[in-house]
Amino acid sequence: MSMRHWDWSLPSGHTTFLGYASETAASMVMLAPITGLPWQAAAVTLGGAAAAGAVHDLREGTTAGTLTTRALSWLTAAGWASWALATAPLTSTGWATGLGLAAVGIAANASATRSESTRSERKRLLRLRRESVGILRDWEDRMKRVARVENCVGKDVQHWPGKVGYTVELDLPSGGTTADDLNGYGPKFAADLRLADGCGVEIFPGANRGTILIEVTLKDVISEDIPYPEDFSELTLTERFPFGLHRNGQQALGSLCNDCGILIGETDAGKTNTLRVVTGQLARMPDALIWAIDITGGGVALPWITPWATEGLASAPVVDWIAHTEDEARLMLKMAGEIIAARKAGYQQLMREKKTDNKLPISHEIPGIVIICDETASLPFDIKEGLDKVAEEGRAMRVRQLICGLRATQDVVTATMKIQAKWRVGMTVSDAEELAYLFPGYIKIDPKDAPVAGAGWTMHTRLGPKKPTAMKVWRLVDELTDKICAATAARRPKLDELSASVESGGFYPQRWARTLPDLYKGQKLTESAQHAIDNAGEIIDASTLLASDAVTATAAGPTAKAPAAAAMPGFEGFGGAAELFAAVTASLDPTGGPIAIPVTPAPAPAAAAPLPRPTRPVDPREKGWELLAAAGETGYTPKALHDALKQLLGDDTPAPRTVSGWLSKWAEEGKALKDDSGQYTRYVAREAATGQPSTAPADPAGPETAALPEGIDGTLVLQAVELLVSHQLGSPSMLQRKLRIGFALTQNLMDYLHQLGIVGPSDGSKAREILVSTGDLEATMMRLADELGFTARDLGAMGLAAATASHTQE
Repeated sequence: MSMRHWDWSLPSGHTTFLGYASETAASMVMLAPITGLPWQAAAVTLGGAAAAGAVHDLREGTTAGTLTTRALSWLTAAGWASWALATAPLTSTGWATGLGLAAVGIAANASATRSESTRSERKRLLRLRRESVGILRDWEDRMKRVARVENCVGKDVQHWPGKVGYTVELDLPSGGTTADDLNGYGPKFAADLRLADGCGVEIFPGANRGTILIEVTLKDVISEDIPYPEDFSELTLTERFPFGLHRNGQQALGSLCNDCGILIGETDAGKTNTLRVVTGQLARMPDALIWAIDITGGGVALPWITPWATEGLASAPVVDWIAHTEDEARLMLKMAGEIIAARKAGYQQLMREKKTDNKLPISHEIPGIVIICDETASLPFDIKEGLDKVAEEGRAMRVRQLICGLRATQDVVTATMKIQAKWRVGMTVSDAEELAYLFPGYIKIDPKDAPVAGAGWTMHTRLGPKKPTAMKVWRLVDELTDKICAATAARRPKLDELSASVESGGFYPQRWARTLPDLYKGQKLTESAQHAIDNAGEIIDASTLLASDAVTATAAGPTAKAPAAAAMPGFEGFGGAAELFAAVTASLDPTGGPIAIPVTPAPAPAAAAPLPRPTRPVDPREKGWELLAAAGETGYTPKALHDALKQLLGDDTPAPRTVSGWLSKWAEEGKALKDDSGQYTRYVAREAATGQPSTAPADPAGPETAALPEGIDGTLVLQAVELLVSHQLGSPSMLQRKLRIGFALTQNLMDYLHQLGIVGPSDGSKAREILVSTGDLEATMMRLADELGFTARDLGAMGLAAATASHTQE
């Protein structure tokens, strides 16, 4: 054992150890006549103990007075014992002398020990004060050198526990300099301090507008995993809840009572774990009902219902409702809107009695509703409109939402979502520009401040921090998820009677009967979950419920099959994308003069038929694709495409960064070709690029092509077949998303593929059965290509992988 583990003072201090020393010395003297110990024995033993004690005190930073007192006590004991051994046996006078010296030593050591803590603290504070003065002077100089702000005055330094970092308070010079003027200087200050990745410098307003607080992190705590604390006690939705730690050790807080939230994170950034942590905190709240929307398979909620549904570890599901399909999401949002309206009227008297300023006082009996929506980019427009409605109208009635997506762009997060979301979280990114839309005005975010998965930035525009602040989310593993479910299941609230009695309330009790069989196909459910299905009554598919709903049918309008161009006011006269492109090109030509836009009178309304899926009036992304496809080999640069959309959509045009993101995404997906050989990067639709040298049949009106439904060409059929068969997933929504086509066209395409024997018949909103195996994909593609008049060269030019592989083998 090394000396660093020896404790010469013992738990009770040097005073007691001095008593041990006196006892040792007396014992040695009394045993001297029997053992014949020489006087050197006492000198060596007690002198060595004195030296070791002095070394220990030096390492502990003991003050000089206390160290001297203790050392003299040991040396006095050693001297008396040595004299006693040399003159043994002792007389009564010798023993009296020893006892007197022991009493004096004990008193002196007791006094030194009592005052040692005060002297040590004074010494520590003096050392910190000297260090703080140096830090303040350094920062005054650093502000002058790096930020070109002279005459700053350092006021105070607060050191964080564990020497993780410190906070500097500085007075800015007169002349109007503010904390906002120093935005973006954090990375420069960190570089000047030579800080490692994960450490950093953040600047916040101080007590007044002429004072700033500079937080400096010296120890990287973000790169380390921080486990979720095993605390399952009750929380409440009315207060902010922790979900991680800032770099200074303070808790990162979220809020979903008065405010909506946005969570953005690219792949492998830790977004899913963050979503789990937030859900886990909501599960601890007996006044919060959790609903979830995830049309990509319900993965956001599965970990929170599996312990109840299949494993029997929890007595109730943590998530109260899962929308795993588009139609189920429409039902959920329709009911949420009705609940908002019903609560405003039904709980008016309660709000007056509680004097809550027209805000619903929530409790276990009347819980708030939090809708967690994952992957909003894949949602149809009408579902996003439903989410926007909840964000705009649900605050006072405690119906809030947390929106999650892979990118911070307008097609993922709508303008309404962003405006209403006061709490915003952006996970670590490879490109800081990705967060510019989420954190407007703070483009100078340094990715090195959050360099690992699970780290990111958080801000709350109302409660603070009011600028993006680096943090690390707790790590929540599957075992802890199961523990949270088991511990919180008994306290989960139920939907209040008033909310359950709204018009759509009849859909609510059957929610598990609609979702569990799809989510757990072929798995044995627990008795409780099976009971929820067996007692749900007649199981009706969500699409059927929507189709039979008169309100939805009225909102949908008389028709859903109008082309995209016709759905846009003022552009009904254009017959197709090519004419639309020509019109836009002419309008952008400064010498072409104004363009006359023909307007076709609106058709007389036909008999309203129930339509479960309302269509979007105009989709900027789809309009952008139409323009790109119609441009042919000319293509578009990002700026030119944005300008063209501006001519069409006016103020509804997305930001240039969003349009550029579409083009990049289309190039990644293979739908467009990227040409960066010129001064500006240009994008060309793949079918336009491959159409020029195409060897497609000269007679497009052949017998096979004529059989194609209106609006569907052979290229679209082949692309759809490859997508469906290679993924072995007959999902219309997936096909609609991948091919960038409308809903009605997708349904016609799926019906046509059913005629060809590629997919099975329609079964409501469920995915269709795929009738062709992946092993038969190449043969099927070549057969269809031959029937549609395409050659292997055409298939290769279209980028169809399976057919291209066949062509290569030939």
